[in-house]
Amino acid sequence: MEVVLRKGGQDRMGIKIGFLGAGRIARALAQGLLRDRENSWDLVASTRTRESGEAFVKAVPRARLYPQERNRELVQESDIVFLCVKPREVVGVLRQVRPATVGKWIVSVAAGVSLASMVEEVDPSARILRAMPNLPSLVGQGVTPYCLGPGWSASDREQAKKLLERFGVAVELEERFFPLVTVLAGCGPAYFCAFLIPLLEFATERGLSAPEARRMLLSTFSGAAELLKQTELDPAEVVHESRTPGGITNAAITVLEQKEWQATLRSALDAAWSRAKTLEES
Repeated sequence: MEVVLRKGGQDRMGIKIGFLGAGRIARALAQGLLRDRENSWDLVASTRTRESGEAFVKAVPRARLYPQERNRELVQESDIVFLCVKPREVVGVLRQVRPATVGKWIVSVAAGVSLASMVEEVDPSARILRAMPNLPSLVGQGVTPYCLGPGWSASDREQAKKLLERFGVAVELEERFFPLVTVLAGCGPAYFCAFLIPLLEFATERGLSAPEARRMLLSTFSGAAELLKQTELDPAEVVHESRTPGGITNAAITVLEQKEWQATLRSALDAAWSRAKTLEES
């Protein structure tokens, strides 16, 4: 099977994308694809529950839905299949659809499920790609670490990366790094939002409207990120330069240091790392 993604100015083509599973990450990926104006996507998803199916169609009105009993048919019709079921369901689903996987591209986003375990369950001609997209993929600003199984040609590798770049930044890594990048990139948006919540509350409690606070804080953080991207500044240097003795920033950072907030964050990261490793080894 050959999959060619187009660039602006070339003829558009219909690329059939199947989603085995219609949950939150499947919805985010489908919506991310629909932001791409360079290719025409034909989207279909299979679902186990009515609720997830209704949520998928609400998020992606042009998509078609199949019950999970038609998983094999979905794979047969698709050029590329995103495997978005729960990790414990991966092997069973792949066994169900194995006859239809001849020559297919299968992109698994299941945490902790290795390439080797999936390759055993599909046709030898199928190509498996393991990816860990994060939620900002919904708006084309995600980070997707990925690794490839056997059988990928150089041209197919290039096309696979182009596919994942529809969701934002795509980074090919060795599979052994997946627990780490899951803790960092996969969980990262939740860390950011958890830090944002008390800032928003602080602002609104003191009279700033919620929309104003949200706009100001999001612009502040995106600006700080862009500063680091466009310069060679180290984050520690930004903190140091912002801490004028006796100043406002210094007062806030001093309290954070007294509360040993970095140690708390490290403990949280250690807990996430331990869980990611457990999933990987199970």
